[in-house]
Amino acid sequence: MARFLSRRGFLITGAALGGTALVAAVGGVGYLATVDVDGLHGHLDGERAALNAFLIIQSDGRVVVNVPRTEMGQGIHTGLAMVVAEELDIPFDDRITVEFPTEAHPAYSVWFNMLQIRPEEASGPVVWVGRRVLGQLGFIATGASGSTMGMWHPMRVAGASARHMLLAAAAARLDVSAAELATGDGFVRHVSSGQRLSYGELAREAALLPPPDRPALKPASEWRIIGRSQPRVDLPAKVRGEPVFGMDIALPDMVHAAIRHAPVFGAKVGRVVNEAEVRAAPGVRDVAVVDGQKVAVVAASWWHAEQAAWLLDIEWTKTDADGVSSTEMSARLRSALASTTPYEHIEDGDADSVITNASTVLEADYTVPFLPHACMEPINATVFVRDDLTAEAWVSSQSPMAVRQGVARGAGLAGVEPTSVTCNITMNGGAFGRRSDQDVVAEAAFLAARHRGRPVKLIWSREEDIARGLFRSHAAARLRAALGPDGLPVAYDALVATQSVIESVASRNLPVNPGPDGDRISVEGLDKLHYAIPNRRIRSQHVPSHMPIHFWRSNGFSFNTFFTESFIDECALAAKADPLAYRRALLRGSPRHLAVLNRAAELAKWGTLMAPGRGRGIAIEECYRSVVAQVAEVTVAADGEVRVDRVFCAIDAGLVINPDAVIAQMEGGISFGVTTALMSAISLDAGAVVESNFHDFPMQRLANAPAIEVAIVDSGLPPGGAGEPGIVPVAGAIANAIHAATGRRIRSLPLAVTETVDERRTRTVLPPVAT
Repeated sequence: MARFLSRRGFLITGAALGGTALVAAVGGVGYLATVDVDGLHGHLDGERAALNAFLIIQSDGRVVVNVPRTEMGQGIHTGLAMVVAEELDIPFDDRITVEFPTEAHPAYSVWFNMLQIRPEEASGPVVWVGRRVLGQLGFIATGASGSTMGMWHPMRVAGASARHMLLAAAAARLDVSAAELATGDGFVRHVSSGQRLSYGELAREAALLPPPDRPALKPASEWRIIGRSQPRVDLPAKVRGEPVFGMDIALPDMVHAAIRHAPVFGAKVGRVVNEAEVRAAPGVRDVAVVDGQKVAVVAASWWHAEQAAWLLDIEWTKTDADGVSSTEMSARLRSALASTTPYEHIEDGDADSVITNASTVLEADYTVPFLPHACMEPINATVFVRDDLTAEAWVSSQSPMAVRQGVARGAGLAGVEPTSVTCNITMNGGAFGRRSDQDVVAEAAFLAARHRGRPVKLIWSREEDIARGLFRSHAAARLRAALGPDGLPVAYDALVATQSVIESVASRNLPVNPGPDGDRISVEGLDKLHYAIPNRRIRSQHVPSHMPIHFWRSNGFSFNTFFTESFIDECALAAKADPLAYRRALLRGSPRHLAVLNRAAELAKWGTLMAPGRGRGIAIEECYRSVVAQVAEVTVAADGEVRVDRVFCAIDAGLVINPDAVIAQMEGGISFGVTTALMSAISLDAGAVVESNFHDFPMQRLANAPAIEVAIVDSGLPPGGAGEPGIVPVAGAIANAIHAATGRRIRSLPLAVTETVDERRTRTVLPPVAT
């Protein structure tokens, strides 16, 4: 059964449903009908002609494509601009530029993420109402690997609509039928006479024409751009160092801020013992307690602010978590696996009874730790509250709505209510879900409201980001399977214990909390519906903690696929079967998945002999409407040092707009996944995070990066996601490869222990064998 709400859907579903009821009672469907969810009507914008909400044509024929999704390295500005160029019938070259609109236009809403209905398939009264209510809320955000899935069809329609409007304008100018005209290379041509008019000449007239009701779209047989690798539109400027990231913002009369959060989450500021001393430090303008929970220093430069912040002597209030350690948190997870009242997500058949009465039963427990996002660009925001109470923000954010709400919230804490908020979304130096929260924006807005008339730029230090930021939950799972006479599972039971991201995000951002029960994110990747198993039960147990949990790249898939694909290998071992052959048998009813699995195995030359100490492991998952399989090859030295040599990846992401971008996303996701699998862990002591920077929370470097080979499998389906699927199977594939190389089954992440070699190098070694 299709899921009707996505992982972020809960954030606005209550408001949407309430708004729908209110609208129905007051204005009815007549009001909703006025909400422009397509954005296809044009208008004149000074010297520019906006043919619709997605594209502008200038008098010189240059085309500006409005892509209402944040560019954070995934290439979305290129892919969606390609779609518009294809339907507009123009070359994909330097005549195209891309802008990121931040106004709350209903056509920019992420309704696809909420309703989980493909735009090209959207129909029916529920979708009609949902689109309009969600559009009115102005929820624009980038995430859930949904940008191409949610926007490719609307932007395709926008390009086609504009082309038909240009044809109509040319027909009127030439006094001929539109059927006698053709488009190409940015011109409209009269076929019989050879006359031609440029798009730039026609744009202003075309923008004032009504858009066609259902513009004809180009058949795939005529595509010249979609499906062919194109250079990224942002790369030339990046090579020249021109794009502006949040960290790059520099404004006249700007002051800078550093901040300190409580070492134990939930603590409040008792008092700043040495406030006078800090205020007297060089360059310091202000010392402020923000929302009773953190202390900020405002100074002439960030270095002055950060140096003064190191001087702060803060007395923090006591909390119930002051004595909590990683050992205790792990014990809580183990205890939760014995819960008698977990939430039941799926019950197909009678898994518990079959397992209870089976002769061959496998059971295994797995764990993963808390993880931060560790974006390469530090967390930052710049906010300017003017004397007239208008506000403007510059933020490397995933959502202009989150920025506006954050500014209003932060300024409100300082007793200021902005009359308007102008939002500027900069390039993102990595996001992974982290930059969708309001926290840093609200903090900067609070300080800006205290210093009206001067912009305030707040930067979190790396230590604040790693140890005091937001986290992916720790998790544990208990998996059980009953094997039939052929060794294949006849029943599968999965219970995951983890902290609900839904409950945590809502507690920080919403006036009401839906609670943790039924959090679908907790069990993403646990169900394995593509495997032919007749009886299955999937359950989750919320394990609360004082740690703030947030959306994290691939969320539940990031740990549940490690659990399940490791367990499938254990089942294959018990059945004395080859792991690839075992999965092929389980995928007998899933040809799409089987094709991807086979392609990954083909790339890796599965079955060829490997030297002693080397091993291959395989894993597969369906996530974000894509299917990805990976084979990892590892070498484990005699002293336990482990190195991932190569990763082979096959992905079916449906229709691929820009193959080069999908390959790049797989390469980036795999690198991210290798880091997570081998090196990443957050530990707690006395309630506080121990790790603080990249010396004790290391990242993969080029020197130890695996070679990566990617193949794209075409299923003919509409586009799937690519931003997150690459990370999902990596940990499972590596764990299975380590077992193949050493015979050791490691059931917890990270799979290795990081050792420091010198100031610049680390190595990873297998953990000691438990006694």
